Formats: sequence, structure tokens, C-alpha cells
Amino acid sequence: MSILSSDLTFQLGDTGVTLNTDSVFPFVDITQVAGLDSAPFRTSQRDHEGTDGAFIDAEFETGRDLLLTGTVYADSSTMELYLDQLVFNYQPSTVRIPFYFKAPGVDERVLFVKPLGCRYNWDILRRTGQANIQFSMFAEDPRKYSSTLKSVAMVQGSTIITGRSYNKSYNFGYNTIILVPDSVVVTNSGNRDAPALISIAGPVVNPIIVSDTAGKTLSVNITLGVSDTLVIDLVNHTVVLNGTANRRNLLSAPNWFLLSPGDNVLRFRATVAGSAIATVTFRDTYR
Repeated sequence: MSILSSDLTFQLGDTGVTLNTDSVFPFVDITQVAGLDSAPFRTSQRDHEGTDGAFIDAEFETGRDLLLTGTVYADSSTMELYLDQLVFNYQPSTVRIPFYFKAPGVDERVLFVKPLGCRYNWDILRRTGQANIQFSMFAEDPRKYSSTLKSVAMVQGSTIITGRSYNKSYNFGYNTIILVPDSVVVTNSGNRDAPALISIAGPVVNPIIVSDTAGKTLSVNITLGVSDTLVIDLVNHTVVLNGTANRRNLLSAPNWFLLSPGDNVLRFRATVAGSAIATVTFRDTYR
């Protein structure tokens, strides 16, 4: 669901104040945005002993600082009330809040941030109904996401016979996708690996999630009743039963994976035939 209707606009929270509307008083004209480029990489550097040069590791990103700079325009009689709204909107939070932004030519995207307040001074500009202002936020998760949440259902496929097996399909690494009857295609339209939640509704015995694209398998030794739901979080590596019970210890094949950019071929299986449903929930993910 899109929150913003105009290009180059910004909004913190589903009901927050929209910035950069430039239409009817009062409004905020955003003049600079810092922090929507590449997130900072966590680096480790060491010398190459015995010869010239060095090694550097930069595989993972740190959190992302975000700073918006602009000018408030308002009637002198409404300026303070409008600033009160902005201060309230950007007050610090213990939970992450969606920050929506819309660039021309692409769909609306979102960062999940913790706001760090807004800053402005009382100066001569207040006489003309203006105030320079900055909005500060921090994204613990540096990934940029589509604002639309996607959901793909997988019906339980063929029965799995337990025993020694080779866990990679033969097309692995050859840039070819072969669809099998019980597979589904989950498409990540972004440009980086996407986290996902996989919700498995019972009844099912020993559910198994297979990613043919990644060549990996997640298998849980558990029997789910008709009222049970098991949620697997692919990025935080958690397995939770009915919203509260930790069942990660029941993973027999903890081969974690994320959704690669493009098409991902997934399968849902179990050791006993059935008609259970597994639902993959995710967002397109961007750097």
C-alpha cells in the first residue's frame, strides 16, 4: 500500500506529517537528504605480512544515519503549532517506524528507522514565517524496502523419505532454473538479498523448505496440529511456534538462505503427505 502520492516527498509513520509538499501553508521544503546512498560498510583491514599491500574485509553494512535538511514555511500564527506537530512526529521511539520516501520513476520505498528528533532555531527568519530545520533518524537495518508487502503461498508437495541425500539440485550454479511440479517462484524485484518470513500452518509432520535457487534446505523436526503455526525468520534465524515458543532447537537442517534478486524457486515438503500451506512474506529489497 502506497502512502505518498507525489514524487520527492517523505513521511515518518503511516499518519505522520508529509514533507516537501510545497503546496498549502504550512509545509516543509526539503533541500537536502543525506543517508539514502550506500550504507556504511563494516571494514576490517590488516597488512600483508612479508610483502607490500594489505587485506580488507567489507562484507557487511552497519546501521544507516539519515538526515533531512529543509525550511519550514508557515503563517506566523500557525508556525508554532506546526512545529509542535513535527517535534511530536519525530520524537524518539523504542520501536522501529517506517520512513517512506518517493523518488521519481520508481515505486515508493521504505526504511525502518528510530527517529532522533528535529532541530530548529529561533532567529530572524521567524519574522517572515520561516525556520531552518533538520530531521534526524537511524536505521538499525540498513536495507531499503518496497513499501508493498508481498505474500506467496506454497502448497505441501511430495512426501520426503528421510535418509542420506545430496542437498543441491543438479542445475545449481549453471544459471538455469528447472521448475518441478510442487515448486513456486518467489520474485524479489530489488537489487539485494531479501529477508523473509515463512509461516507454516498445520497439520504437518516435519516441515521442510527447499530453495532450489540457493541449493539449501531448512528442515524442522516437529509435528504441527491443525491450530498450530510455525514462523521461520530467515534473517534473524528464529523458529517460533504459535507466536511465543522458541523451537529453533528442532532444526535438523539449519541451512539458512535469503531471497536472491530475481526469481527464487522454493518448495514446501514434509515427511508425511498432507495438504498444509506455507506462506512466504517479504518485501523487494534494495541497497
